[in-house]
Amino acid sequence: MEGESLDTSEFAVHLDHVRDGGAHPDYQDLKRFFEKTYLTKNLLELASQMVRRLGGDTEGTSAVFNLSTQFGRGKTHSLTLLYHLVRHGAESHEWTGVSRILSAAGGSTVPQGAAAVFVGTEFDSLTGRGGRRRRLFR
Repeated sequence: MEGESLDTSEFAVHLDHVRDGGAHPDYQDLKRFFEKTYLTKNLLELASQMVRRLGGDTEGTSAVFNLSTQFGRGKTHSLTLLYHLVRHGAESHEWTGVSRILSAAGGSTVPQGAAAVFVGTEFDSLTGRGGRRRRLFR
């Protein structure tokens, strides 16, 4: 705000950068990420359903979510929140907002689990992640 131009890339999160440990500190530092995340009604519902589902509750919880919004409306931020929760399980209880998620889920803990990150631009349909294309015809 002091005459410096704003770089919008500062505000964009890339889930593969979070996965690889190279994201902006706002997304990588867990305490900071949760302090800066406002739990909207929909984000709270998404996170609480995930917590319930990972805890074994299949009634009234979805196994698959369709996050369909315009660019810049929070899809990747939501996925980052879920990623951090599932990767850190009970360790997340100390983070801002997690008690609200647990309360909405009706549970006492965030189950820990494995998380996969699929980035379509990293994937080659013939060789897999980061592979080099083979020639199909010689």
